[in-house]
Amino acid sequence: GKTLYISKSGAYSLWAGISCMLFVAGGVLYRNIGGSAVNVGTVDGPKYPLSYAEADDKVYISNPYWQGIFDPAANSVASWGVPQPPGPMLLAGSGNLPAGTYRVTMTNVVNGEISGNGPITTFTLTAEGGIQVLNRPSGALVWATDADEGIFYLVGATSQVVHVPTVEPLPTFLCSPPPYLENICYAFGRIWGSSGTDVYYSEPFKPGLFKLTSNKFPFGSTVTLIAKVPTGLFIGMANRTVFLAGTEPNQMAQSDAGAGSIKGTLSYCNNLPDLGSVLGTPEKGFVDVPVWLTTEGIVAGNGSGKLYNLTKNKIKMPIPSQGASLYRNLE
Repeated sequence: GKTLYISKSGAYSLWAGISCMLFVAGGVLYRNIGGSAVNVGTVDGPKYPLSYAEADDKVYISNPYWQGIFDPAANSVASWGVPQPPGPMLLAGSGNLPAGTYRVTMTNVVNGEISGNGPITTFTLTAEGGIQVLNRPSGALVWATDADEGIFYLVGATSQVVHVPTVEPLPTFLCSPPPYLENICYAFGRIWGSSGTDVYYSEPFKPGLFKLTSNKFPFGSTVTLIAKVPTGLFIGMANRTVFLAGTEPNQMAQSDAGAGSIKGTLSYCNNLPDLGSVLGTPEKGFVDVPVWLTTEGIVAGNGSGKLYNLTKNKIKMPIPSQGASLYRNLE
């Protein structure tokens, strides 16, 4: 039998992790606490399945229309990533800068987290002097290059550039908050997620910073799944699934893994002892094994980048365009 704990009309995107259980209904994100639905935030945009990833005691949430970070300790939702400031409006002023061409940019700071840089403004001093920033937002940091150089260094939380101390280079150069992502997961110290045919990944241990022009893998077909194992990532599309072997993006090697993957059907399962010889050394504990539906049946992915078909010659089922999954660990 079954017991109804919570009744919410139109509820969808039920998810549970180590820290909490979440779902959406009527444009509201709810947390299930002891069988009660607690309103923790608003989900903007049309009804569309959410993707969740748990990392560093936070839950990252996204779909093509909305994204946010849920903090289970505070029971609240915050923005994912720090927005970038505008490009600096500059005017010549007094100072000790030698004549030359300078480039100036700014970053915002929210709760100690530095954003990626905003647009860059080029400014030429024809004689010794300084540079005034006319539109610095409150708390924003100013960064500038030395004369006729290309590396940005911290000037400070000031609107006056009188000299450029070449001590602290800009650590978030060309970074920005993530795009609206699907199929997100946390693996190898990074958040991974898809947008259309591309898979993007964050800076290491900086889930709010993405380099959108360079830190991505293009696949040519819409991505329907990203599943992690200790040795790499499975990337699913409607007509095929590939494996990215490795834990560092610039060292990953791609190989074909199998049939097309059905969106929304991924679940991480434990206690698969009968698959020990198939799953291989990285999953000898049979913990967090990715299992999902492909066009050829339900599969489990192993650390060698191979798919093991759990239903071949056992169950015949229709192949939907998308689905959902539930894993239960029975005692």
